Amino acid sequence: MSENDYDDGKVIPLSSPASKLARFGMPISLCVLLICSGCYTSKSIMDPYSYAPRSPDNTWNPPSYVKPLPLNDAPPELPSQNEPYSLAEIVDIALRNNVQTKITWAQARSAAAQWGQSQSQFFPQFTGDFSYLRARQPTFVTAVTSGAGAAGGAPISVTDVYYSVYGPQLQISYLVFDFGTLRATTESYRQALYNADWTHNSAIQVLIQTIMNDFYNYLYQKQLYVADQANVETAQTTLDVAEAGLKAGVKDISDFLQAQTQLLQNQTSLCAQQQNVQASYAQLLASMGLPANMELDTLGLPSDLPNTDLLPPLEEMISLGMQNRPDLMAAEANLHSYEQQLKAAQRQFLPQVNYNFELGKSYFNGGLHDQYNFQSTIAVSMPIFSGYYYRNAIKIAKANKKTAEEQMKNTQIDVIQQITTYYSSVKVSYDTLKFAIAFLAASEEQYTVALAKYKEGTNTILDVVSAQSSLADARATEASAIQQWFTSLANLAYSTGMVSPTYLPTSITPEDTK
Repeated sequence: MSENDYDDGKVIPLSSPASKLARFGMPISLCVLLICSGCYTSKSIMDPYSYAPRSPDNTWNPPSYVKPLPLNDAPPELPSQNEPYSLAEIVDIALRNNVQTKITWAQARSAAAQWGQSQSQFFPQFTGDFSYLRARQPTFVTAVTSGAGAAGGAPISVTDVYYSVYGPQLQISYLVFDFGTLRATTESYRQALYNADWTHNSAIQVLIQTIMNDFYNYLYQKQLYVADQANVETAQTTLDVAEAGLKAGVKDISDFLQAQTQLLQNQTSLCAQQQNVQASYAQLLASMGLPANMELDTLGLPSDLPNTDLLPPLEEMISLGMQNRPDLMAAEANLHSYEQQLKAAQRQFLPQVNYNFELGKSYFNGGLHDQYNFQSTIAVSMPIFSGYYYRNAIKIAKANKKTAEEQMKNTQIDVIQQITTYYSSVKVSYDTLKFAIAFLAASEEQYTVALAKYKEGTNTILDVVSAQSSLADARATEASAIQQWFTSLANLAYSTGMVSPTYLPTSITPEDTK
C-alpha cells in the first residue's frame, strides 16, 4: 500500500500540503488554544512578595486597579410626615433597613432552596451529551513474496488511517430504593429550613427589643437633659438670692461662692448630658439601619403612668414564653434536623437499588452509522468496607445530635431566666416609680422651704445647697424610674415572645402582658 490516507472512502496523497494541513491543523489549533487559556501570568508568579507589605514598618500600597467601594450617599427614604415618629413607626423603619434581619432573611431563602435541591434525587436524572472523536490509527502492512521456499516477507511498512466517530447520547438514571436514606436527608434539610425561618423571626424580635431599649434610653437621656436644665435654673435662683443678700450686707461672701460653685457644677453636668443625648440618638439610628447624621424627630415619654403593677402569675408568663419564643423553636428544629441526619447516616450501610438506561447513535466517517445502541442496567450496591468512613459518620451525627439537645436545653433555661428576671424587674420598677414621684414632690417642697428660710435668715446656705442637691437627685431618679418602667415592660414582652411587627402598641401597659 502506498502513502495514502483513507478518509471517508477517499485516498489522499500524504505528500500533499493540503493533506498535511488537514491532518495537523486541528490538533495544533486545539493545543495552542488550551495552552494560551491556561497561561495567565502576573507579577505574583515571579515576585509574590511584591503584593505584601515590604517590611513590618511599611504599610501596604494597593495596586491601581484596587478601588475602594463607593459610598452610598443617598440615605434611606423615610415616610414623609409632620408629626414626630412614634415607637411603632420607628420599629417599622428599622425592620425595613436593619442589616441583620436582611441577613437572616437571605439565609432563610437559601435554606429553602437547599431543601428544594435535596429533593431532586426523587426524580429521574436525564443527561444528554454529544461527542466527536477524530483519531489517527497506524496500520502495519507486510508485503509477502511469492514462491515456495521463500525466506520471508518484505520489510514492514506503516500506513496512517484517519477516522471519525461522533453521535448523541442520552442517559437516564433513577434511584429506585435506598431504605429511606434520601428521605431522611431531605427531612433534615426541611428542619434546617424551619431553623432558619425561626431564627429570622427571632432576629426580628431581638431587633424590636433593641429598638425599644434604645428608644427609651434616648428619651431618658433627653429627660435627664431637661432635668439638668431645671437644676441650672434652680442653682441660678439660689445664686441670685445669695447675691442679693451679699449686696444687702446680710449674707457672707462664702454664701455667694458656695452658690456660684453649685451653679458651675450643674452647668458642667448639663454640657456632659448633651453629649449623652447625642450618643444615644446615634445609637438609636444605627440600630434602625440609618446613618447617625440623619434628623429624626420622635415622640417623648408617655405621660400616662401606671396605676397598678398587676401581672399574670409568673408560671403563666413562662408557659407563654415556651410557646412563643422563636429562638426556642429554632433550637427545636435544629435538633430535629440533626436527628434526621443521624437516621441518614445509620442507613448508609443498607443497599441501594439504582436503574440506568443509556440510548445513543454513532456515526462513522461521514455517513455510516448504527441504527442505535442502548444499555439498560439495574444495580444493587452497598458499602462493605470504606476505612470506617460510615461508622465515623454515625459518630459525628450522634455528637451533633447531642450538641443540639444541649443547646435546646440551654435555650430553655435562658428563656425561663429572662422571663423571671424581667418579670421581677417590672414589679420592682413599679415600686421604684411610685417612690421616685413622691421623692420629687418632697424634694421640691424641701427646697422651697429651705430657700424661704434662707431669705429670712433662719438657716444657712448649706441647708439650701443640700435641698438643691436632693432636688437634682429626685429629678434624675424620676427620669430613671420612668425609663426602667417602660424598658422592663418591653423586655418582658420580648422574653415571652409577644413582640412582633404585626402587634406593637405605642406604649406597653400591664394589661398588654395578660
